[in-house]
Amino acid sequence: MRKHEFYQLDVFTDTKFAGNPLAVFPDGAGISDAEMQSIAKEMNLSETVFVLPSERALRRLRIFTPKQELPLAGHPVVGTWNLLARLGVTEKPEDGSITIEQEVALGVLPVEIEFERSEPASVTMTQGAFEPGPVITDETQLALLADSLGLERDELACSAELPVQVVSTGIRALAVPIVSLTSLSRIEINPGLLSKIYLEPGAVGCYCFSFETLEGSSSVHARFFAPADAIPEDPATGSAAGSLSGYLTYHGAIAESTFTIEQGDMMGRPSRIRAQVDGEKGAVTRVRIGGRSVISARGEVWLD
Repeated sequence: MRKHEFYQLDVFTDTKFAGNPLAVFPDGAGISDAEMQSIAKEMNLSETVFVLPSERALRRLRIFTPKQELPLAGHPVVGTWNLLARLGVTEKPEDGSITIEQEVALGVLPVEIEFERSEPASVTMTQGAFEPGPVITDETQLALLADSLGLERDELACSAELPVQVVSTGIRALAVPIVSLTSLSRIEINPGLLSKIYLEPGAVGCYCFSFETLEGSSSVHARFFAPADAIPEDPATGSAAGSLSGYLTYHGAIAESTFTIEQGDMMGRPSRIRAQVDGEKGAVTRVRIGGRSVISARGEVWLD
């Protein structure tokens, strides 16, 4: 019997049982690819991470949804490095920050870890290059999209200046502007129809957002849906938040270079994602996503 320790963290929050839950196996050596996928399915969380040695970086992270391995994801990186810093994998300065390199399937990317009294306070990850993708402009498709969200067509706030578009910083998401927080709260997805709409242009999920927010310090409120990956809704989605942040700057829809995205409140798991974007309208050069995490549980998985 092989026993493998795991931790569960709540990510993009400093409150237990809020944010997005994440399972992390800090020593994934000896777990096969098939076992990793089976464990992720058993955990039934948005993502599960297996940490491995790396010849290119401090550690290699393999990230799985219940159905597939991902090249990059936000809340798994933020939560995993919060845990690894607590476990002594990194330096532990009294205060200040350190920058390490991690290996993910997308490549080697930097991660910044901020410390307070020798404990990790916040983790910020640099994502992949921003890539604007296909735009949906056909009125029949937009009406179907609205229907798949349980909304009327006029509740989509898309325009030539701010379109429904597939965007990526490593993971493709369909960015969908919504007219109000009220409309955003009314969304009830048709899983089969919505999956067909976002999968066709190569996205892994649909990220609906409004500029109306619950808190005055936030700039955007968002909801993420990925039913084809057995994720009806995600409380906090760092990869989609990165893609959306690049999209907002690329289209000149936001003036700030640093801002907060709210997510998860409508699921009872409030999450706050800090975005930092370098660039300007039409030219995004770097996207970073960060936030806090707390450990909520520890256990073991037993394998034959």
